[in-house]
Amino acid sequence: MLNFQKDVSLKNYSNMKIGGTAKFFVEIFSSDELVEAIKWAKKNNKKFFVLGLGANTVFSDSGFDGVVILQKNENFEIKDEIVFAESGVLMKNLIEKTLDSNLVGLEEFSGIPSTIGGASFINLHYYKTLFSDFLISAKIFDFEKEEIFEADLDWFEYGYEKSKLQTGNFILLSANLKLKKCSDEEKWFAKGKSFEIIRDRNFKYPLEPSVGSIFQNLPPSAKEFYGVPTLSAGFYIDSLGFKMKKVGGIQVSGRHANIFVNPKGEGTCKDLLELMEIVKVAVKEKFGIELVPEVRIVR
Repeated sequence: MLNFQKDVSLKNYSNMKIGGTAKFFVEIFSSDELVEAIKWAKKNNKKFFVLGLGANTVFSDSGFDGVVILQKNENFEIKDEIVFAESGVLMKNLIEKTLDSNLVGLEEFSGIPSTIGGASFINLHYYKTLFSDFLISAKIFDFEKEEIFEADLDWFEYGYEKSKLQTGNFILLSANLKLKKCSDEEKWFAKGKSFEIIRDRNFKYPLEPSVGSIFQNLPPSAKEFYGVPTLSAGFYIDSLGFKMKKVGGIQVSGRHANIFVNPKGEGTCKDLLELMEIVKVAVKEKFGIELVPEVRIVR
């Protein structure tokens, strides 16, 4: 039996620590419960939002007039080179367990707060490594048809921060990943690499409440289209002197211009949206570049 709660504050379910309340809120602990919660929302004519870590999500100040479904379905299994993981599995935990099992590949995502569901939704990336490099198949729930089906890699139509999960009535229930078996020596090298990636991220990126990159980096085609020297959105924001620019309680980080922070926990979604618009308009006027938001604003 699912335990639906009413009027739950969403501030602690977004890494930026802003947002109103959810009309209904429920935690799920398996793929079956995820399907059950979505069916309950549909049956009761409620919109729903499936939430993982909230690392890339900001809720409106007015909250969410529907059902927020928090994923706690952290079941996974490792067999030979194949890893089965439900959508709520934390990438951090999976990296640790796969390395312990002499499987390498996922350590490239060390230090990135994500669930498997979130990674599949956005095609998680770190430099040239993509989540789609490892996915071989998945179980998908079509919530309009209320059907569960198996999907191969091609079904996802992956691109840079793009997947079919973003465009239709689909929710990932679980994924099958193929990693590379390695020797003990390679395993310890990979563990050291994981540690260094985390150390580098902690040095580069702010520790205050944030949701990571606010805008997407430019796609490779932008170099030809815009004639620009770099694809880094942060470069153009920084070039305009926006570091430490503040609206209300939200400000551009002094460490990384494409990350906005809520240093005192007093910011609002309204502050964030206003600051995003100021930056977006300025970059468009100066460089002719149309920045695309990476952060998800849930209303």
